[in-house]
Amino acid sequence: MGVKDHKEKAPRKFKFAVITVSDTASRGEKEDKSGKFLVEELEKAGHEKVLYKVVPDEKMEIIGAVVEAFRAGADVVITSGGTGIASRDVTIESLKPLFDKELSFGDIFRLVSYEEIGSAAIMTRATGGIIRSSGRAMAVFCLPGSLGAAKTGVKLILAEAGHVLKHGRE
Repeated sequence: MGVKDHKEKAPRKFKFAVITVSDTASRGEKEDKSGKFLVEELEKAGHEKVLYKVVPDEKMEIIGAVVEAFRAGADVVITSGGTGIASRDVTIESLKPLFDKELSFGDIFRLVSYEEIGSAAIMTRATGGIIRSSGRAMAVFCLPGSLGAAKTGVKLILAEAGHVLKHGRE
């Protein structure tokens, strides 16, 4: 069975959560443009929002928000922020240990980002994975916090999330 056949059998709609990881946005010092953009794009595509949350760059806050998304029924979680190389960027370190399977999402994201912004793409550690628990599978995609990254990432996620869910549930 080829990719086309797999995609035809993949879920067309899913429940999603967007979690923005940002110290400044969590304190109300800046607007969360990226997170709001992600919610708008996913809703425009017909998917159902079950959680939108802004948390600080703190390990337990990040993990807690992902657990909250799982409990709310999210099939797909997109995080925005905390994927860089600064000392406060801990999204990847917080979530990667929860992945049952890691996706090559980060590699594809960096390739597309390189075409858009050049060598600065080297600083993103965007990633993705599948978390399985209680007989469920949830796809998690971790994006950088910029609006440009949200625009790039959501295209990739919308193109493949159903396919990822199909296989993640097997």
